[in-house]
Amino acid sequence: MTGVLLLAFACAAGTCPGRAFAEDGPCVAAASAATSVAAGELSDTRAYPTFCQIPPMPTGVRDASAFKNAVVATRLSGARLDRNAAPATWSVQDTGGFARAAIDRAAPPPAISSGEDTAAFIAAARARATPPPRPR
Repeated sequence: MTGVLLLAFACAAGTCPGRAFAEDGPCVAAASAATSVAAGELSDTRAYPTFCQIPPMPTGVRDASAFKNAVVATRLSGARLDRNAAPATWSVQDTGGFARAAIDRAAPPPAISSGEDTAAFIAAARARATPPPRPR
């Protein structure tokens, strides 16, 4: 109610923001509403909802223990990440030995196909291909 009164007094003083756009705009309506509220003429005639109009309880919402489990799991994964990324968890030493071990574990590349395999693949692909539909 005090906000309406302040708006009414501001409009009466000529400092209404709407005054720059329309001379008989929202300031006149606000001023008349403020005076009628101050006089006690307006009453709240909106109907309050009944208990039957209260919406049902939502379904599929996690309970408090499920939220707690999710928070704990997030914090544990964050702690695990911090532990794995700590400054002294790895070092750059013996890179040559690491490279030799990785090369020894790596699988050899697949054999290069001959030209006959390629020609057979192309022939099979052309046999399966269908032309695109005609534009309308």
